[in-house]
Amino acid sequence: MLRPWALMAALACAAATPALAEDTLGRIASAGELRLGHREKSLPFSYKDATSGKVQGYTVDICLQIFEEIKKELKRPDLKLTYLLVDGKNRITDVKNNVVDLECGGTANTAARQKEIAFSHHIFVASSAFLVKKTSGIKTLDDLQGKKIAVQGKTTNENLLKANERTFARKFNYVPVDSTLDAVNALAKGEADAAFADDAGIWIPLTRLGKSMDDYQFLEKRLSVEPYSIGLRREDPKFKELVDRVTRRMIQNGELTALYK
Repeated sequence: MLRPWALMAALACAAATPALAEDTLGRIASAGELRLGHREKSLPFSYKDATSGKVQGYTVDICLQIFEEIKKELKRPDLKLTYLLVDGKNRITDVKNNVVDLECGGTANTAARQKEIAFSHHIFVASSAFLVKKTSGIKTLDDLQGKKIAVQGKTTNENLLKANERTFARKFNYVPVDSTLDAVNALAKGEADAAFADDAGIWIPLTRLGKSMDDYQFLEKRLSVEPYSIGLRREDPKFKELVDRVTRRMIQNGELTALYK
């Protein structure tokens, strides 16, 4: 027989359990919507078209496939899709804090981030690269000593630059930007001597800015190789199984390759 204080504690725990234990699929079914976190200018992975206002990109297309799978799983063809803007500073915390159900940007799946959120299967592999003008005379990282480098703040790329400075006693001058598009634009306008970003996201901004790819080049040295994944909350095995089911199928049947082309 429970004592009065123990009974009260048990009732309190029981009352709290549903809110704490509600999984993502349960929340989606209850609310009638999937909340998809997207980036504003993370081309070609996740961005909002300036003309149409449409959210699109490689990762977004994958997340739309996951959305269709969720509708089938829940037998809810009426589910609503809500797009929520995230950025490099809040994308991880918005997943953790239940603001978005899926983070569909261009996000590196790192060991540090795995401590905070879960990730899908890898959907892309990129390397962190320096883009410079061919006329700059910059060939190596030593040539960047004291130079201005445009890099997105609070990202793995910024951390890589700082680690390189410490390891090799180099000093870079940072030009903080909000996106790869802004980094490339800073380079093109002469506000930076190099743009440092994931290589996969650099060429499309160049084209969008009306610049010729023939005038730019990557330095041979890369600071990392980073797999990209879709972010979701931890300790939700049912939802992760669904997400992995979709990404695994798309990998196996060649849809991912076709999407990026």
